[in-house]
Amino acid sequence: MAQIDDILGALGTSPPPPALAAIDDGVLRGLADRRESATARRGMVMAVAVAAFVGIAGAIAPAAPARAQAEPLFGVPSGAPSHLLAD
Repeated sequence: MAQIDDILGALGTSPPPPALAAIDDGVLRGLADRRESATARRGMVMAVAVAAFVGIAGAIAPAAPARAQAEPLFGVPSGAPSHLLAD
């Protein structure tokens, strides 16, 4: 048991490896990436929820009855001057 204490004591007095100095950047970058993906996921879920709500509300709400147009879509309107002069 004394060997473990000696090893841990030597480890405690030695300086940390230089590779540990650069680990902070990687950890913080990973946290930022995870936070960004969570924000994107939250936005996507919100968009799906709004689309579902609008779709369900549109399906449930009574629609106005369809009416035929009084005038042709691409024809000359009956109130146009050229139409009035021709009659």
